Amino acid sequence: MSKISVIIPVHNTANYLHKCVESVRNQTLEDIEIILVENLSDDGSSEMCDEYARIDPRIKVLHLPVAGLSFARNAGIDVASSPYIGFVDSDDYIAPQMYEEMFRAMDTYQVDMVYCNFCYVYEDGRIEQLYSNEGGVYLRDGREVARDLIQNKVSSASWSKLYKKELFATLRFPVGFYFEDHGTLCQWALMCSGIVWLDTSFYFYLQREASICHSFTPVKYYHFFLADYSRIAFAREQKLLQGEELKEVVSSITRDSLWRFKTVMLMTKPKYLAEPIKEMRRKLGELLYLPSDELEQKYRSKIRRIVYSWPIYYLTHFAFKKREWRPSN
Repeated sequence: MSKISVIIPVHNTANYLHKCVESVRNQTLEDIEIILVENLSDDGSSEMCDEYARIDPRIKVLHLPVAGLSFARNAGIDVASSPYIGFVDSDDYIAPQMYEEMFRAMDTYQVDMVYCNFCYVYEDGRIEQLYSNEGGVYLRDGREVARDLIQNKVSSASWSKLYKKELFATLRFPVGFYFEDHGTLCQWALMCSGIVWLDTSFYFYLQREASICHSFTPVKYYHFFLADYSRIAFAREQKLLQGEELKEVVSSITRDSLWRFKTVMLMTKPKYLAEPIKEMRRKLGELLYLPSDELEQKYRSKIRRIVYSWPIYYLTHFAFKKREWRPSN
């Protein structure tokens, strides 16, 4: 049995796949299983995956009939044979020692999750460091990390982390949604008795215009709205934050949710996205039931107009705007 299963979802990333897979194949920790989960690629990525399986016995390939990161990651989890699981996106790459350092921390401290820093890589080769990268190793409490995830002090990206496989026994990536890790990482963190942070950038996150995070559509804005909004209920139910910290998080998420709602309305007509728009209005309306010391009055007033005076609000804010997006099928 391998020590770590590395799951790489693949969808039309032929131009980047070689660098990604080679960075995983060349890890200093050689005892790994690599699972390439290809779904509906038409750019040669599928054939590249099959070729890798022929030249490296550590590589498994799954070809799925459905596209989607969450579907691919869950399928990879299903066939993973190792006690620990990591994820790498197929247009990114990792440092040679990433999984060796993560496995060492996992084994030394007997924790359920390890996370590291990451940096931005641009297509012109420029690298942007986001952290001080002092090289420290810090043992943290799962509840503490969950709070930091809610407050965006720790990235909610699934790919900069190593997980004990048991974490996925009761909770998986939500299928059919973009930004599937944004609302679930805090839940996994809360399941952990201990988490280690490696203060070193081992993950190289490519910034490209065609990626999911950089090619926003109204549907993607809607999915991010749902993932971000779910954090309010989670933080309150689990009592992760109190007082001013809770108010600050609720205000931040509410502000961003209102902005995403407005952006959706300025991109498309309601007839093309009727149910999502209705759902966003409903969820915004739920915020009106929050105590007065959790939701600022300025947001409460705007939400009331969106929920209870919608025909007038729509007419004055959106009806005469030019909106071009419509579903492709």
